[in-house]
Amino acid sequence: MSTPTPPFSPIVTMYIRLTVFLTLIILGQAAQAGCSPQTVEFYLEKGFNQTQITRLCSTASDTPPAYQPYQKPVVIYQQGQMSGHTAEQSRAITELRGSIDGRSVEVTDTHINYIRRVCIRAGKSPERDQRVRKCIDVAFSIARDGLRVAQSGATFLLFGQQIVEVSSNNIVRKHVTADPWQKFSPDIRYLLQRKYQSREKGNATTIPLRKSASTGQVVNALRTIAAATEFNKTGSHESEVAKVLNDAYVPPTEEEYLAANPLPQKVEKEKKKKWWNPFD
Repeated sequence: MSTPTPPFSPIVTMYIRLTVFLTLIILGQAAQAGCSPQTVEFYLEKGFNQTQITRLCSTASDTPPAYQPYQKPVVIYQQGQMSGHTAEQSRAITELRGSIDGRSVEVTDTHINYIRRVCIRAGKSPERDQRVRKCIDVAFSIARDGLRVAQSGATFLLFGQQIVEVSSNNIVRKHVTADPWQKFSPDIRYLLQRKYQSREKGNATTIPLRKSASTGQVVNALRTIAAATEFNKTGSHESEVAKVLNDAYVPPTEEEYLAANPLPQKVEKEKKKKWWNPFD
């Protein structure tokens, strides 16, 4: 005959009911927060109270952030105008910087500067390959004041490098190296210097262009910055043709005009030359 289980005292019974009630509350909150009943029981056995268990389970229930693969930042450059220039002038400056066949090309508010290689051929033989050829680096600074385009195209009809012949109120040239003719004999040295000085003198020069450049776009770019310089100087956008057609126009003498526009005279002189000069 089994011995009946003695009844619990009212205080013990109340304590058991309270413990079960609190456990159920913790289990319910923890389950909603992200902990399983087994995890809650584990925390209870370790002595954690209700607040601590709820906080632990709430932290465990936080959804981890979705994985975001690394993406290189994309920088968008908005094409616009340069400071102090109109959009048309900015495009013209960019066109010149990318089209002139030289290095250290820069277009300032007053000048077009660049360094290019100038090759000179001289000698006393009528055979081209038997004459001396020397290439030197020359720094050019072309003033935008009075800048004009005289001629453009290829150096030899449809072949050769594309060029633009310009004139200006001031063109400065300077050798990058000291005495580039030093290693030659006195007679060849003299011929090379003479040939260089005949090509590069005065306020007219030839600007070489890269193969990818458009001659027409370069000409337009030069005329755009020339017009901007003229406007900054005089405050007027009046073109040369408009000035000539104006009733108040006072025409210069032919000598004055050729002095201000040397390139047409130079081209005409070269066309008349039909013989080989051993001293040139």
